[in-house]
Parts: sequence; C-alpha cells; structure tokens
Amino acid sequence: MGRDQPHRDHPQDRTAGQRQRLIKLLDTLPMVERAAYVLSATDGLSHGAIAFRLGVSIGEVETALAGALSKLNKGLEEP
Repeated sequence: MGRDQPHRDHPQDRTAGQRQRLIKLLDTLPMVERAAYVLSATDGLSHGAIAFRLGVSIGEVETALAGALSKLNKGLEEP
C-alpha cells in the first residue's frame, strides 16, 4: 500500500512554501501597502495606530490594506 500511493506533500512543506511565497509577494507591494499590512498582521496595530506611524489618514490605511490583501490573495492563489 505504501509504495503504490502517490507522493503527498507534508503540511510543513506547504506551509514553508506559502510563507516564502508571501515574503516574495510582500516585496512587490508598494511601500505603504507593505508597511500597513505588516503593522496590522504582525504587530496587530489598529488602523488609527498604523495611520499615525505612517503619517497618513485612516482612509489611506484602509485603502492600502485592501489593496495589499487583494494582491496577496491573488498571488497566493496562482499556481
């Protein structure tokens, strides 16, 4: 049974691959989108705190996050 089954990726391999892909995609984002995403996703900052740190409006943060998420999702879905 073991030899006849096709090779299956380990979940850790897929996770590591997705992480590397995410890092590469982050490098392609405009600076404000990248910074807003990182501050939100890794530091857990609110939109107001991100706006203060970046010196932009909350609306700009919301637009940047929407753009970043859209591009990252699209990039991660591609084969």
